Amino acid sequence: MKGLIQGPGFPFVAPFALFMGLLYVRQNFPEQSWWLYGVCSLVVLGLILWLRPRYRGQDPAPPQFLSSALLGLGAIVLWIGLDPWMPRTGGPRDNTFPFEAAFQIGTVPGVLAILFRIFGAVLVVPIVEELFWRGFLMRTIIKPEFEEVPLGTFQPLSFYITTVAFALVHVEFGSAILFGLIAGWWFCRTKSLRAVIVLHAAANLGLAVYVLITRNWFLW
Repeated sequence: MKGLIQGPGFPFVAPFALFMGLLYVRQNFPEQSWWLYGVCSLVVLGLILWLRPRYRGQDPAPPQFLSSALLGLGAIVLWIGLDPWMPRTGGPRDNTFPFEAAFQIGTVPGVLAILFRIFGAVLVVPIVEELFWRGFLMRTIIKPEFEEVPLGTFQPLSFYITTVAFALVHVEFGSAILFGLIAGWWFCRTKSLRAVIVLHAAANLGLAVYVLITRNWFLW
């Protein structure tokens, strides 16, 4: 176990694996899911902060905050705008208000439930997903000793396998393919994992604002 934790892949895989595992457990408690999501996000963020020293020096390229954020917002506009024509997985969409259980308790729990969702989507999900998909998997496909592959290295097979794998964990498969292509291209262009994390965070924030305004809850 100690060797696994000390391995080069652990900081890239563990936050994603923990987050997905906690979300799976959360599904078994639908009435408490509104606050469990916040707990899941905080626990995973704690793991990321604990692992922070192991990320230092691995991503020297500048994150290009403004360009990354604008590209992320553009990507989410495409996601939303093209959604009606994109292929999806799963059954009929459910537009049920997802925070009803929290608001039944009171306004404060309801607002907290929404804030928990935004917190996880904007601050935690972009980090865990980009660490795993583009920081780890995309490089591992190129070479098992992935740490020897510079960030943002383009290799067609690795690029497209990672894009499809990323899309498969999203219900909006077609939109996720497009988003994965944009994020992957930006990763290869900037050679910066932080740049694609900023892109992803801006996109998720834009989606959150759109959903809260339009109440198209099925997108969340």
